[in-house]
Amino acid sequence: MTTRFLFAAALILAGPARAADVWAHFSGPQSLNGKPVMVSIVQDGQVVEQQETKFPENKGLGPLEPGAYDVRAEADGVVTEVKRGVHIVQGKNLDVQFALRPGQGAHVVEYASGGLSREEVAARLAKLEAAVKQLQAQLAELSKPATEREAH
Repeated sequence: MTTRFLFAAALILAGPARAADVWAHFSGPQSLNGKPVMVSIVQDGQVVEQQETKFPENKGLGPLEPGAYDVRAEADGVVTEVKRGVHIVQGKNLDVQFALRPGQGAHVVEYASGGLSREEVAARLAKLEAAVKQLQAQLAELSKPATEREAH
């Protein structure tokens, strides 16, 4: 009983994961001034946030939950810049620098490709614990004599 109380108190004190923002900052030649730039935040292949700005204005996107994301900056006639595996840490905003240049194609930079953040591990563990509890409940139900199960 005491263990459950302490665990519940720890969860209440820790509170939910706080979201954070990503700030895209741009540099490049003056010939790009005023050019529209699309900034996209991608997680697991899905765009979760997208905003357009004009070069060289900074752009804030979010709030985003803790985790790993890809951040893209693209514009017509400009090499697309992709930052893969940037990590949003609980409650801390992230500044991402993009050095844009005229051209075609994409320049991809990969960060922290190995391992998961503590928040990602905690979220996965919580899902697994819930699934185990559900399976245990189903197993307990199946373990009852057939006559008891039919009564419900």
